[in-house]
Amino acid sequence: MRDSVSRKRDSAGAVARRFLSVGGRVVLCVVLLGLLVRRLDLQEFGRILAGAASQWPWWLAGLAFTFMGLFAGAWRWREILTAQGIRLSFGQVFCIFFIGQFFNAFMLGACGGDVARAYYVARRASGRRAEAASTVLVDRAIGLWVTIAFGCAMIARHRALFTEYAANRWPALLMWILLAGSAAAAWLLFRRNLAEHPWLAARLKPESRVGRLVRRVYAAFFLYRGRPLLMVGAAGLSLVNIVGLTLACWSFARSLGVDNPLSVFFALFPVITVIAAVPLTPGSLGVREGLFVTLFSSVQVGDETAMSLSLLVYAGSLVWSLFGGAIFMGYAASEGRGFREELEAIQHEGVPGVEGGPP
Repeated sequence: MRDSVSRKRDSAGAVARRFLSVGGRVVLCVVLLGLLVRRLDLQEFGRILAGAASQWPWWLAGLAFTFMGLFAGAWRWREILTAQGIRLSFGQVFCIFFIGQFFNAFMLGACGGDVARAYYVARRASGRRAEAASTVLVDRAIGLWVTIAFGCAMIARHRALFTEYAANRWPALLMWILLAGSAAAAWLLFRRNLAEHPWLAARLKPESRVGRLVRRVYAAFFLYRGRPLLMVGAAGLSLVNIVGLTLACWSFARSLGVDNPLSVFFALFPVITVIAAVPLTPGSLGVREGLFVTLFSSVQVGDETAMSLSLLVYAGSLVWSLFGGAIFMGYAASEGRGFREELEAIQHEGVPGVEGGPP
């Protein structure tokens, strides 16, 4: 009885913490957007968006390039899954990947896309929940590291854009710090099996639940050290991903009449992508818009136009997230469950290391 009461208390505490976390992110989003709106000429902002509506071929191009980037991401994840011995068809991986996009865009932190992806893979790889979770972590890590490295290369190529404009210096510096930090983390994680280190081995005891879980996840992660060709291929697909998304940004910009060279977008957009990846607000709303307005002002793009561009880029990703939502509804229907029931199943069963998930 006491254990039951304790579990209910812990569950209620987790719900409260999640609510406060999401609530704080929503408040920050509203504050950031409010500060940005105060800078805008709303009539000019509306005129720019209305003018862009007639440029629908550029919008279609932006949607196509967005899909190209996401398709490369799904392909990359399938290669990572296969190396782990989790063999799913590309169609299965494609559907699960886009379900993850839906959760990232619309669940507001209640159950993230990474949790949803790992959940559906784990259901198809019985007894390999830790390995399923590790593939999502590796997929994220490779994609982020390549985007950081690519962004830093573009910053070096266009260094005047980041040294002559004070507002661009801090984002550029942050990118170099992230590059150094991620390189150091990769070296530390892959130079030797840390689970065999005496200090860690003494604390990650196989008989303990946490120790067993951490060992399994790390072993799955460490496996990729011996797969250099896989890592090179995944890095190549990550490049296709960021190139596709950057071309989408350029296409949406063309619909707004922005005629800056494509090289400018390759210099600025990866920086925005990396910094906006930090989940400070739902969907990075407010953060992403602020970065667009700040960075694109250095290439003579007005605040109203930069804000419009940010929203169009976001809308392009939402279209494909809604596509993932349709797939999710199909998955729920195939299990005889409604939307809410399927969501509760993901939250309840979860994955190892995630709330509700047994090892």
